[in-house]
Amino acid sequence: MAGRDVVRHTASAGNVVKALDDLVSVEKSVDRAILQALGIGPNDAAVLRHLLDLESSGTTTTTPRSLSDLLGISSAATTALIDRLVNAGWVERQPHPQDRRSVLIRATVPPGSPARRLLAVRSVAVSSAAAGLGAQERRIVVEFLDELHRAEQRYLAEATALTAATQSLPRR
Repeated sequence: MAGRDVVRHTASAGNVVKALDDLVSVEKSVDRAILQALGIGPNDAAVLRHLLDLESSGTTTTTPRSLSDLLGISSAATTALIDRLVNAGWVERQPHPQDRRSVLIRATVPPGSPARRLLAVRSVAVSSAAAGLGAQERRIVVEFLDELHRAEQRYLAEATALTAATQSLPRR
């Protein structure tokens, strides 16, 4: 604990950047390993994680439209993704109770299965690390991550605008 206190009180902005870079790097490695182990792609994993998160909050299904919005992909691409997950046995389609023209999507990943544990790696790791913090420390972390998120969103908007502007320039 004493080492943690020293780092906490002496960390520079560079130390924060390095820690975040290290985290992103290991997250990419973990994601690659999980995708390879499960034989799925990144969007497939995002859908499965989303469905499992919904399940843990008491909702067991979602619509294809919600999945399209979540991933930012077309309805045709979403249909292909759902077909792939249904064929692999990861999800199932159910009739929508209020709209007979629509369907609901539900995860079929068995509770306690290795696949479910792999898909929950990040949330388990974050929960475990957060449990070691006091309430004020968690508040500081959340405020920092919220500010980082806002800054990244601003940079994304600037990069998107710059990309659009440069694409309209004549090419030599």
